[in-house]
Order: sequence, then C-alpha cells, then structure tokens
Amino acid sequence: MHLIKQFGIVLLILFLGTFISDFFNIPIPGNVIGMVLLSIALIKGIVKLEDVEEAANLFLNHLAIFFVCPTVGIMLYFDMIKLQFLAIVVPTIGSIVIGLVVTGKVVQFIANRKVVDEYGKSGYTK
Repeated sequence: MHLIKQFGIVLLILFLGTFISDFFNIPIPGNVIGMVLLSIALIKGIVKLEDVEEAANLFLNHLAIFFVCPTVGIMLYFDMIKLQFLAIVVPTIGSIVIGLVVTGKVVQFIANRKVVDEYGKSGYTK
C-alpha cells in the first residue's frame, strides 16, 4: 500500500509541474518543473526521501522501458532523419562540447575561488 502512496506523491508533483507549465505558459516542460519541485520539497523536508524512494528506484530500475516509444518513433521517420542527418548531428555534438566546456570552466572557477574564514583570513579552497 505504501508503494501506491509513493507513486501518488510522485504523480501529484508531476501533475503540479505540468499545471504550472500550462497555466503560466512557461516554455519549460511540466515534468522538468515537477522534478525541480520534487527536489525542492526533498531539500526543504516537505517530502521525506522514504516517502518516494521505493517508487523512484522502481522507475530507475525500469528506465529502459521509457525509451521504447521514442526509439520506435525514430525508426518510423528514419527516411526523414536520414535526409537531415548532418543538420541533426552537428548541432547535437556542438551542444555536447559546449556543455562540457562550460561545465568544466564552472567547476574550475568554483574549485579555485577564494574563501574568507570566520577570522577574516582569506585563502583558497584547495
């Protein structure tokens, strides 16, 4: 019975995210907003990890099932994709490279920033 409660919490937050996305006409998918809401609820302690952990693990253990529909869609439209292959692959690889570079630079910046301790002495986080 507790698994039904856990799925209910996850689905409620998912639907809340979808409602927010649709109602406020936000160009962010509702499931992404729901995931952010769930993260905030977990951090703030509104939702306890035990309240959703088993359902989340079940989703993760069966994650491959969620890729069946997109894969079939790609197979159905393979002729169209083949015509636009470079227009799809080049931006995809470019965005991956840009994402990796930006992430690396942000991590370097955070790792090398100065910190001031409680006594007013400055130092580095290394």
